[in-house]
Amino acid sequence: MSEFFNNQIVQWVLATLIGGLILGIFGWLQFRRDEKIVTEFLKKSGVETSHTYRTTHAISSVTNLSKKRIRKVCSKSPRIKRNKKEKESWKIS
Repeated sequence: MSEFFNNQIVQWVLATLIGGLILGIFGWLQFRRDEKIVTEFLKKSGVETSHTYRTTHAISSVTNLSKKRIRKVCSKSPRIKRNKKEKESWKIS
């Protein structure tokens, strides 16, 4: 068995798998953090005003997240819903 792990190809494959797993975990944690920031903003802004939908630009300007990141988080999150009439408008579902 020790000969199996001494093979360089096996070592590279294992290192690649471990690296991919670590990067995946960091990506997931970043997504969860950004999702929490956006959902907290949407909850707070929904209470303060009568408008329930917020634009990508408005969310981005308050949360300091890029518009691209806001679009990605909002479209993938099950907690956030897109306005059917306006493409760049979001609310808590």
